[in-house]
Amino acid sequence: MPIKQQRTAADAALVHEAVRAVTGADATPAEVADLLDRVRARTAVSELSGVLARTTHTPHPALARGAQAGENAIRAIETEFGLLTSAEVAKILGSSSTPSAIRALASDMRGRGELLALKRLNRFVYPGFQFDRERGRVKPLVKPLVALAHTSGWDEIDAVLWLCSPTTYVADGARPVDLIDTDPERVLEIARRAWNPGW
Repeated sequence: MPIKQQRTAADAALVHEAVRAVTGADATPAEVADLLDRVRARTAVSELSGVLARTTHTPHPALARGAQAGENAIRAIETEFGLLTSAEVAKILGSSSTPSAIRALASDMRGRGELLALKRLNRFVYPGFQFDRERGRVKPLVKPLVALAHTSGWDEIDAVLWLCSPTTYVADGARPVDLIDTDPERVLEIARRAWNPGW
């Protein structure tokens, strides 16, 4: 079970026990989930309010909504594919070097344009969809895709979000990421057209 799911299950168990201890009632899983959602929402609003209070300029509401939409999309990518640490990347790629060399592997590959990376909380993480875990390698499409993003003036985060979003460039509004394994050349061609509409 992924760490995030383990934490959610542990939180639910704690809330269930707390409700039982305080009220004597045995809350249903749905009631516990609802209570957790409410607490998390209040915590998020409190944290966001703290950040806004320290900001010298008031952001336009549209910018705030856009930032939240981007964050929601990144969290969905994390849930579906994982956002891997440098150590997790090294493990997939079969590195058994020293701890410092393991940390440097993903960083060096990112610097050479061989990996898509997102900066999250002052560290880089790597979307899991770009790895062939069975073969212990980065999928061949990734390097040309990173190069195309750079030459097209796209930030890697924008490229990752585009890959994981439905697009009219794919039949039935499917996502390019869904074609990476079955038709990588098509993904690259779609990206060329979408990222450089004048071509």
